Amino acid sequence: MRTDNLDLVLSQLTAAECNEAADELARYLDAGLVTTRELMAAFLNNLNIESPTRWGPRGKSGEAGGLPAPPRPAGYQPSTP
Repeated sequence: MRTDNLDLVLSQLTAAECNEAADELARYLDAGLVTTRELMAAFLNNLNIESPTRWGPRGKSGEAGGLPAPPRPAGYQPSTP
């Protein structure tokens, strides 16, 4: 693999510029991590609020309630075993 162009660019950078670029990248990554955590918390909060209204309250053991029963046709009689 040829790296002539990359070597040329890297030879023009000083150690101080590399350190400055690394620090700037670290700031961007830190900001992105904070934002990602906030978005995930907001998503989980909305999911927690929506879950009981869509699927019913949680059971006594802390598990979500069952899925809603499917609609039954008129005159439906459950079979007995």
